[in-house]
Amino acid sequence: MAIKTLVIVPARSGSKGLKDKNIKLLGGKPLLAWTAEALKAADLDDCLAILSTDSEVYADIGHQAGLMVPFLRPGVLASDTASSLGMIEHALGWYDSVYACPPLQVMLLQPTSPFRSAAIIRQAVSMLAEQQVEAVIGCKELQRDLTTLFRRESGFLQPIDSRRSTQTSRQQIEPLLTPNGAMYLVKTRALLEEKSFYPRKTLPLVMNSIQSLDIDTEEDWAMAEAFIKQGLVS
Repeated sequence: MAIKTLVIVPARSGSKGLKDKNIKLLGGKPLLAWTAEALKAADLDDCLAILSTDSEVYADIGHQAGLMVPFLRPGVLASDTASSLGMIEHALGWYDSVYACPPLQVMLLQPTSPFRSAAIIRQAVSMLAEQQVEAVIGCKELQRDLTTLFRRESGFLQPIDSRRSTQTSRQQIEPLLTPNGAMYLVKTRALLEEKSFYPRKTLPLVMNSIQSLDIDTEEDWAMAEAFIKQGLVS
């Protein structure tokens, strides 16, 4: 019998920007442990949480953090060019081999978003259950208008939207939304049919700048440490 939610925490070992960031200690614990602890605190019903990694070392750390590690991800799915969709399909293949039917929905929680809370995880599940939608995606607001976004052409700024005059007042701007990488929750059928984390009926789950922090560089790491030092996260 299928479970409701398969949660996949991806943690490959080949990070180039910040070496071994997924197991680097942040606030005294491995980065991936922040996500594992938030997931445990969320206490979701009918949920199975697994770590998808290519590293025995990462697997041991993930297991200690409370995540199930049923396999090691093949190297071809852990390279710089490997897609998240391929990694998800690999995990679903394992799940099908054990349970012989797909889970109802798949949640992807990247360890590089350590300040995504248990409340956010529960909210995403509630949104998907209570509304006629196919996915819930974590987003952050951009206090920008399309008229203030530019591309560079021949060295000069060219507006993406030149049909209107540039809007610079916050009162005039309807914020744009962009995925923050902290939450992907998609119904399995829609994910497999559309081969996308953004099926047609996708709701945004808007998160603040701290919850939306995505650690990829030394600067991001320093910002995360500053948030902890200032008591803005726990």
